[in-house]
Amino acid sequence: MGTWQGRLGVAEFAISGTDHDTARIVAARVAVLDDDGGELARWDWGSDRADAVVGEVAQTLRTLLVLGVPIATFDASSGLTVLDRECRRRGIDPLVDPSPILDPLLLDSLIEPEFEGGRSLNAMAERYQVEPGSLAAGRIVRAMAQREEFSGTLAALHARQRSMSDGWPVVPLEDIRLIEDTQPIPAPDPRPSDTVPMFDFSDTGVLALEPPDDPVPPESADPPPASPPPSAPVPTPRRIHVAAAIVTDTAGRAIVVRKQGTTGFMQPGGKIERGESALATLIRELREELGLEVDVDATEFLGSYEAAALNEPGQTVRAEVFALVTDAELRPTAEIDAIYWLESPDDTGSVELAPLTLDVMLPLWAARRPALF
Repeated sequence: MGTWQGRLGVAEFAISGTDHDTARIVAARVAVLDDDGGELARWDWGSDRADAVVGEVAQTLRTLLVLGVPIATFDASSGLTVLDRECRRRGIDPLVDPSPILDPLLLDSLIEPEFEGGRSLNAMAERYQVEPGSLAAGRIVRAMAQREEFSGTLAALHARQRSMSDGWPVVPLEDIRLIEDTQPIPAPDPRPSDTVPMFDFSDTGVLALEPPDDPVPPESADPPPASPPPSAPVPTPRRIHVAAAIVTDTAGRAIVVRKQGTTGFMQPGGKIERGESALATLIRELREELGLEVDVDATEFLGSYEAAALNEPGQTVRAEVFALVTDAELRPTAEIDAIYWLESPDDTGSVELAPLTLDVMLPLWAARRPALF
């Protein structure tokens, strides 16, 4: 039996078109299943809400993954790639390296590599003895989890699937022009055909034209201006994906930390490793930096935010932000050089603060503080 148990997200997409770069999502469903396969929550987007599908589905999946809930979806490289293209087409932040993803299509090849029958969703539902239809991908993954071959951590399972297929779970976009719309939506009405002149050239014979005279050179011609040397390409700013927290004590103060070799203070937290959820990153980082054991049930996810990086000039930090209150004694450990307690969200001049703290964390703290203290 596999080692993983817990809540499971399920994503289903209704797609129009067969080309991943130009197809459209017209409907979607996301659900969360409990350990026994029962529905804890479900969100549906129908064709009547097509404009809301892309952004809301992406944010729902992003939130579940940040909270460490794996997503089961059949043929992930199809549905998640189309979702990626739809986000980019509409100017919405796409999912960045979504994980962990559990794809029954690939997992079945891991469990039964010699199987030569069909691997359609309905065929697999019958083989794993689960009810076909809506949310079948989640039920199949639950059944797979009972097999000995379904072993390892979620990160390990994600990595094993990734090694099986290039461009999984999202096929890289080679050219942004592939996803651009080439005509307005909705398309304009066609022009009346009787206003377009029609010509019949069927009986005109062969059209012969005399060769043109050689062009007369100008009396004096200035040499064409020299082309300016090509400018060096401007590097694209790299986005650093992190988990960070507003950690307050029972007196209402918020802690910030300073890493060794730096001058500015920031929220505790750190970079999200490949295959690791944001919540798992937060638990690991707060233990390493402050010796704090995180109470997951008392930890609140506040959302995803971006700001300029403090110690990496020209780069951007994308932070999955959490909040928690603790009465534990916190102390700097590992790479942390010092800690500082901010007395209030207005305490911006005592120490140098990172842009993420100034622009994001302090306003979030100020909005939450009256309800907590």
